[in-house]
Amino acid sequence: MMKLPPLEYTFDNVVLGWREEAVSFAREHGYHLIVNSDQRHFRHVFGLKDVKNAWYTGIFELGMKSLLPVPFDIQTIGFEGDKLKVVTAGNTKILINFSSLHLFDLDNCLNLGLDEVVEDYLVHDYFDITAGTKQAREIHLEFNNSFIKVVKFVPTNRVDHNKNGDYKDMIVRSIISAEDIRSFDFSETVVRIFLERKLRELKIYQPKPPSSNQNRNIKFKHSLRHIIKHNFQIKPVCADTVDDRIIIYG
Repeated sequence: MMKLPPLEYTFDNVVLGWREEAVSFAREHGYHLIVNSDQRHFRHVFGLKDVKNAWYTGIFELGMKSLLPVPFDIQTIGFEGDKLKVVTAGNTKILINFSSLHLFDLDNCLNLGLDEVVEDYLVHDYFDITAGTKQAREIHLEFNNSFIKVVKFVPTNRVDHNKNGDYKDMIVRSIISAEDIRSFDFSETVVRIFLERKLRELKIYQPKPPSSNQNRNIKFKHSLRHIIKHNFQIKPVCADTVDDRIIIYG
């Protein structure tokens, strides 16, 4: 089988990262962006509403301007000589000549002479409400003395006739340190127990039927957990090993 030569590009400025900061930076300056991870920020979209946020808007505009030179399904990124080498999941090899590399994230990166140290993670837990889902009022709870920071009732997509958004599920936002992210004490089970207690304390119950004065606790089950890095630093492994063309952000 004949082996095809790698694709090769030359750009003055290349932005490397997948978070909103990287996308916005590339969009603002008109630089080429390499999205080096399939991770995404957590989004809750109700019904058929358009997803309008800086990440998707930026990606769309960069694509329209041909500033996304590499497919999103990246396997590895590193140096080959003085060129940036990108290998996609389909084993396509791409070489990029550049003057400056604006680095926001190290996901899937090799041999750049840098290390990413994560301090904590932003965690979203989504809970399906199985009894008491109809909550016409807006409920938004914040906590200061816990790794759990915010509890919000959001319109559910599981009820077909939920046009007004009265039927709800719950999203919990937490900040969990890197050393605790795999600990049971910070798991979705502990989050659920915390929720059950707080809803009782705050007297947030199922809606009462006309024939009853009894308060019934809201029942819910965990649906998904979404985790991305929150606070982190990109540090040189050795000061002399970092290419002078790399500009670090974060």
